[in-house]
Amino acid sequence: MPDRYLIVGDGIAGATAAEKIRDEDEKAEIKIFTDEPEPLYNRIMLKTYMKGSLPKQYTRVHDENWYDKRGIDLYLNTEVTYIDSDNNRLETAEGDEYDYDKLLIATGGSPRELPQDQGYENLHYMWTMGDAEKIKNSAEDAEKAVVAGGGLLGIDLAVAYAENDCETYYLIRGDNWWHRGLDSEGADIIHRKLEEKGCKVVRNAEINDFESEEDEITKVTDNNSESYQADAVAVAIGQTPNSDLLDVEKNESGMIKADKSLNTSDPDIYASGNMVEYYSPVFEKRTVNGSWDHSEAMGKRAGINMLKDLNGEEPEPFNFVNTYGVGHFRSQFLAIGDWSGEAVSKNYEEEDHYRRLFFDGDRLVGAVMIGYTEGQEELKQLIKSNKEITDKSKLF
Repeated sequence: MPDRYLIVGDGIAGATAAEKIRDEDEKAEIKIFTDEPEPLYNRIMLKTYMKGSLPKQYTRVHDENWYDKRGIDLYLNTEVTYIDSDNNRLETAEGDEYDYDKLLIATGGSPRELPQDQGYENLHYMWTMGDAEKIKNSAEDAEKAVVAGGGLLGIDLAVAYAENDCETYYLIRGDNWWHRGLDSEGADIIHRKLEEKGCKVVRNAEINDFESEEDEITKVTDNNSESYQADAVAVAIGQTPNSDLLDVEKNESGMIKADKSLNTSDPDIYASGNMVEYYSPVFEKRTVNGSWDHSEAMGKRAGINMLKDLNGEEPEPFNFVNTYGVGHFRSQFLAIGDWSGEAVSKNYEEEDHYRRLFFDGDRLVGAVMIGYTEGQEELKQLIKSNKEITDKSKLF
């Protein structure tokens, strides 16, 4: 009987794992389950689609024929409701059951909702293709919008409205956009670029209350008692993990915990994607990362390790340095690695060029680059190498 691999989630992590398993085992039985109505699309490209500058078809990565040609069974519109880990069995909402030898959970997360949300029709969260389509239509129709969320997705939402000539107020909770990785000098460059796009950046502000008519928000009030008229509101304040369907070790936020090989506390269950906490041999600590390239690499490693596991071989550690990017401006933004160490920054004489490097002792662990992004691969290799940096200023 062929080995049976079940994958929950058809994002880049799940689809890549399935592809890797098929490349190595042409007889394996591979099934992917997703509650979405269509096959894999590129979540990174959704930010361009939301702005109205990219046709929907260019966001697609795989069609159903891609799975058929590889002998991968894809179950669309299928919700997995229970994992019976004692019997290595998966159950769907329709009551169907499937047995597995190895299972990959790549379910990601769902947008965290505002506590003030009462089901308003013009309040939007962003994660799926369906969400992106609603926001695209909203941005085309709205005259005034409020966007909240000082992270990478928040900036995508703000630009989507602003580039559709919508008067856009962008509320960020602290002094700086993306305060976890930028100081005031670096953030000021991004703030200025946002203003040039038509986004009015409001610092130290978050949504406090709404006024509404007929299930639609008409006015937003922030924590400083400032009010904004709004035809649309879009929010990106984090995610909650889609992890309730299985009983394995999780962290205090509900994220699935995995070891350095992406194996969970159940030896037959692996985990990949943006809401998985794992031990990183590169950074020598437990970490969570959600970039597209990181999730793709996770899926590949998980697929290989599930194969190795069933063949009685030792799984390999997941050694990867992640990157995040923002491509809305002429000055590119790129974040690499880990941003929790000691930071050293440099604002170059040329306008809008900036770098910030992060160190754990004398070891480089992360970088942020605005403008100049040349040298990023060398920085990644330095991070991976654990090399001692005796002259930190030379890296600038």
